[in-house]
Amino acid sequence: MTDKTSRRWLAPLGAALSLIACYGTLAAVALLGALGVGVALNKAVWAGAIVLFAALAVVALALRWRRHGRALPGLLGGAGLALIVFVMYVSYSLPAELGGFALLCLGTYADWRGGRA
Repeated sequence: MTDKTSRRWLAPLGAALSLIACYGTLAAVALLGALGVGVALNKAVWAGAIVLFAALAVVALALRWRRHGRALPGLLGGAGLALIVFVMYVSYSLPAELGGFALLCLGTYADWRGGRA
């Protein structure tokens, strides 16, 4: 796998890991709770993992900016990261959280489309 090929997948991987860290953990805890198993999560570590993976996606978008020269993917991803950080550390809001993930995914999609053109 070449360097350019591996960089192409960093942004989608970071966005996917961030979504999995958020909603996958929530689903696993709900499923285990339904089965009668109690799980205690450290919310600071959970939020940190979500933000870390979202930041990885934005860094990957910034690294790929030179390939296609379009600023839109990085701006969308950066706005999504800012919303996710705000939701995780300042004031939780489900619409803002969903909006942050949507912007992050839109930035990743725009990067993929820009890299192919």
